[in-house]
Amino acid sequence: MIKIEKSSAPRVVIGKHLTNLIEKNNKIIVIDNDLGTSTSSADVEKTYPNNFWELGIGEQSSLSAATGLALEGMFPVYVNFAIFASGTIWTQIRQAAYAKANLKIIATHPGLDAGPDGASHQATQDMALMRCIPNMNVILPLDENDVKSAISYALNNKGLYYVRVAREPVPIIYNSPEEANFDIKNKELYSTGDDVAIFFDGSSFEQAIDSVNMLEKNNIKYRLIHVRSLKPLDADNIIEYAKKVKCVITLENHSVIGGLGSAVAEVLATHKDVAPLRIVGCKDAFTESGKSTELKLKYGVSAQNVFEKVKEVLK
Repeated sequence: MIKIEKSSAPRVVIGKHLTNLIEKNNKIIVIDNDLGTSTSSADVEKTYPNNFWELGIGEQSSLSAATGLALEGMFPVYVNFAIFASGTIWTQIRQAAYAKANLKIIATHPGLDAGPDGASHQATQDMALMRCIPNMNVILPLDENDVKSAISYALNNKGLYYVRVAREPVPIIYNSPEEANFDIKNKELYSTGDDVAIFFDGSSFEQAIDSVNMLEKNNIKYRLIHVRSLKPLDADNIIEYAKKVKCVITLENHSVIGGLGSAVAEVLATHKDVAPLRIVGCKDAFTESGKSTELKLKYGVSAQNVFEKVKEVLK
């Protein structure tokens, strides 16, 4: 059984990490839309007020400003809730991608993480919206140190990046950003055998741990794989596992349509002799207000749903 003692909300490290990065690169400009306390980006203002732009509730114009900064050689970082950092500014992001702008978007409160704010704020379609845009990179870090490493990775690589950061506490498995050493390859975290391979996004790690513990109780062998990058996707790794195991599961804090499961399905559809795929995620529905953990259970982002899908294949 997997037991992880420590957990924390990865979003709380964003502002402090950006502050540390600005110390080395004063061209980094952090742009906020009145949510800097919730995303933690407002921590930048305490040390570098000139590098923190509070542009109020004006998401579209803020992303346009960020694109302009990028084209002038600055390093803009737009930080907002995922619902606003994807859907609200989708047209402006598409134009930034068309211009090949060197722009970074950090999206917090993804999927059902904005639970109490209800369906209007729950970004269960953000991965689908982002991965369909040309020139876009979508990365899915795990715990707080993986998030720090992922933000540094995005800023060290030219191009448009969407960094998806969990609001809810995530089990900590990396002791430092250096240990996390973020890259875009899938990473196997735990393994007991080859009955099922579970591919998950960073914000569903708690549910992934619960899933493999439930499988272990039922004598089902597993491989647990963190998908660090949705786009580009480590397709070779997915095929390698799909030829080895009896069942492939994708687990995501996102709609079952258009996200991680859909991306993996696109890969498997082009290959023979691969294991059956089952997609576990949020139902194709508008959800409701409530605790995110309870909403995930109700709408399908759960260990029980993973177990039922595995039994369906292995029966």
